[in-house]
Amino acid sequence: MFKHGMIFMGVLFFVLLGVSPVQAADYVGVKKCKMCHMKQFKSWKTTKMAKVFEHLKPGVRAEAKTAAGLDPNKDYTGDATCLPCHTVNGSADMPNVQCEACHGAGSDYMKVMMTNRDYKREEVIAKGLILPDEAACRKCHNEKSPFYKEFNFEERLKQGIHEHVPLKKAH
Repeated sequence: MFKHGMIFMGVLFFVLLGVSPVQAADYVGVKKCKMCHMKQFKSWKTTKMAKVFEHLKPGVRAEAKTAAGLDPNKDYTGDATCLPCHTVNGSADMPNVQCEACHGAGSDYMKVMMTNRDYKREEVIAKGLILPDEAACRKCHNEKSPFYKEFNFEERLKQGIHEHVPLKKAH
């Protein structure tokens, strides 16, 4: 009984201070990622994912919006149903499908990368780096999208976002 009371008091302490005993990683943004991954950044910058937030603006892709039953003149940049797939964190403050939309919030794994240039892949994965798989892609590439087209993961993988750009070092 005493043990449960102490745990409760500890959690209550953190709640009252407004601090979580386990802090989630923060998003750092594509500008931080490109400092070390310029080739991947340049490759990503040429993709549709790097420009997908623009599609939410009024008048952009008007024919496609009309065909999908959407109002082509509406501003969707604040629409909660659109933002999760057109931004990193579901908020317009990080527009487009940037690195962390697929690889996870980077503040923790970036610390490992910045302090140890010879880091191992397992170290950054342990700190939150996600190696995207088909399920990650299908969070947005699915039938819920009004613009859904057949999605073949294996085919898309061959096209790549930046897979064809090797990292400087194999970690």
